[in-house]
Amino acid sequence: MFARLTRYEGASPDAIEEALEAKKKVLPTEYGQTEGMKGTMFLVDRDSGTILVMSMWESAEALDASEAEAARLRDEVTSSGETASVDRYEVAIFAVEQARPMA
Repeated sequence: MFARLTRYEGASPDAIEEALEAKKKVLPTEYGQTEGMKGTMFLVDRDSGTILVMSMWESAEALDASEAEAARLRDEVTSSGETASVDRYEVAIFAVEQARPMA
């Protein structure tokens, strides 16, 4: 599995909800599932206004194939005064706690 981590910085902490709303355009559920995408996670630091968007991909090829569309969307959702930086990683360990049935 592979991941793209995009860091958006420079948004006003007071406008974090508006910034998050704009970033939702990268979600596959709103704009059609991207081939090989396994999921997306949004992380936010409300004190600094930083937003991290991590997308998970089944293969390096799927991640590579998504680059042009990801760059287009990134340009579209980066607000004035914001910067966007991108890193790519191989996922070495992935663990998720399973939900327990309610008693």
